Amino acid sequence: MNNYMWNTPEKLRALLCEIVSWESRTLTKGENDFAYKLKDKLLTLPYFEKHPELIELHDAGLGRNAVTAFYKHPTATETVVLISHFDTVHTEEYGELEPLAFYPEELTKKLMESKYKEDLPEAARIDLESGNYLFGRGTMDMKMGLALHMQLIEKASFEQWPINLILTTVPDEEVNSAGMRAAVVELVRLREQHGLTYKLFLNSEPSFSQGPSDTNEYIYSGTIGKIMPAALFYGKETHVGEPLKGMTANFIASYMTQYMEWNPLFRETDLGESTPLPVSLQLKDLKMEYSTQTPYRAAALYNVFLLKRTAAEVMAIFEQVALQAMAACNEQYQKVCTREKVQGVGNVQVLRYEALLEHAIHKLGEEEVRTIKQQVLQHHAWDDREKSIRIVDQLMIRCQELAPATVLLYAPPYYPAINSSNHPLVIQSIELMKKTAQTFAIEVEQIHYFNGICDLSYVNYTDDSNEWLAFERNTPVWGDTYSIPFKEMSALQGPVLNVGPFGKDAHQKTERLHVDSAFKEMPVMIDKLIKSLF
Repeated sequence: MNNYMWNTPEKLRALLCEIVSWESRTLTKGENDFAYKLKDKLLTLPYFEKHPELIELHDAGLGRNAVTAFYKHPTATETVVLISHFDTVHTEEYGELEPLAFYPEELTKKLMESKYKEDLPEAARIDLESGNYLFGRGTMDMKMGLALHMQLIEKASFEQWPINLILTTVPDEEVNSAGMRAAVVELVRLREQHGLTYKLFLNSEPSFSQGPSDTNEYIYSGTIGKIMPAALFYGKETHVGEPLKGMTANFIASYMTQYMEWNPLFRETDLGESTPLPVSLQLKDLKMEYSTQTPYRAAALYNVFLLKRTAAEVMAIFEQVALQAMAACNEQYQKVCTREKVQGVGNVQVLRYEALLEHAIHKLGEEEVRTIKQQVLQHHAWDDREKSIRIVDQLMIRCQELAPATVLLYAPPYYPAINSSNHPLVIQSIELMKKTAQTFAIEVEQIHYFNGICDLSYVNYTDDSNEWLAFERNTPVWGDTYSIPFKEMSALQGPVLNVGPFGKDAHQKTERLHVDSAFKEMPVMIDKLIKSLF
C-alpha cells in the first residue's frame, strides 16, 4: 500500500507551511540552505530512497544551488519540466509581525486581532475575514507552485505515470535568475544523457489578480521579457563658483530621463496585449562625498519590457532616443553659452559601450583595460548593475577626450520574452484547463504574456540572427560576473505554459494565497494537464 504524504488538501497545506518556514530570502543563508532541506525532504519519498542519484544540486554561485528531482519512467522519453523558484523577497515591511512572516498559519491568525486587522487595506481585510486566504511571505510567490510540483512527483512515482517529470526549482529568481541560468545547462545535459524529449516546460507562478475585486484565475501561455538599458553621463567638472567652466552630469541626465520616461517608442503590442511603458529605475550622480566640485559623472537605469524585440532592436531605439535627448540638451546648452557670452565645453556626444571599449583598448592597451575592469569587479559589495556603471565610469575617466558624452550600455538582468500561444499542445491544454475549472464553478482566462517576469524566459529561445550579441557587446560585466547560456537556451525547444494558484499582493506585507485554488482546484487541474500528455 502506498503511503502518500501530500495527497490531500490538508497534507498539501502542511507541506506548503513547512517549506515556507524554511525562510529563503534572496542572498541570505536561508536561500543557501533551502536546497539541502528540500533534497532531504524529497529523499523521504520511496522512489528517491531507491534512486537518490536522481536528485541533484547544481551550483548557482554564492553558495546557492538549483535542485533537480527526476522521476524517470523505465521506457518513456517524453518529459515535462516543472519549473519553480524558492527564493523570496525580504520582509521588513511586516514590521513587528516580521517574525511571523514565514509562518502562514500563525500570521493569518494573528492578523485577525483587531489592532492588526484595522491596519490592513480594505481588500486584504475582506479576504482575511473570508477565511479563504493564507497570508505570508512566499505563500503566493511562489512556494505553492513548488509544493504542487512535489505533489505531482509523488503521485507520478506511486502511480508509475508513463512520462518523465523533472522538478526544477531554483534560487535567485527575484534578482538575477542565476539559479535558472545554471539549471538550463543541466537540463540540456539531462536530456542528452537520458535521451529525453522535452514535451512541455510547465511553470507554476501564481495567477495574479488584474484588480482589487478580480477573482478570475489565469493561465499564461508565455512570459514578458525585460531588459535594462543604462547610461553613463560624463560632463566636465568645475567649482560651483565658476559653473560655466564645466557641465554637470545631472544636466545631461535630466534630458535623457525626460526622453526615456514613458516613451511610447518602446511599447510593443502582440496578441492584443501591450508592454508597460519604460520608466527609470535609478538615477544618481557618482560623487562619493559632498564638495563644492560640481557632479560631472552620473548614471541611470531604465526598465524596458519586451514581447518580440531583441536586444539589438532595443539598443537601436535607445540610441535613437539618446540622440534626440542630447540634441535637445546641446541646443539648450548653446543658448546658455550664447546668453552668457562663453565658449562652453562642447556638445554632448552619444556612443555605445562597445565603441568606448574599442577606443580605450586602442588608447590604453588590452592589458590595462582588463586591469581596470578587474579592479571594479573586486568590489564584492557592488552588484552587477553597480559594477557595470563603474566599469564605464573608470574607462571614461581615462578617456576624457570623449567628454562630454552619454555612454549607452546594458545592465543585468535580461529576460527574453517567450510565447507559445499558437502551439497546438498549448491550445489543447488551455481548453482542458478551462473545462476542468468549470467543474469547480470558476472561470479561467488565458493571458498570452505573464507580466510578473519569470524563469520561463530561459527556455525555448530563438534568435536566428544572433542579435543577442548586441547585449554581450554592450554589457560591461559580460563573461565576468554575468552571462546567459543562449546556446543551451536555444537547445531547450518546447512549448511553455504557466499554471499556478490564485493569490494577491506579491512582494507586499499582504501577500496571500487563495486556499481553495491552491489546495483543491490546482492539484486537480495540473494532474489532469499532465495526464493528458500521455
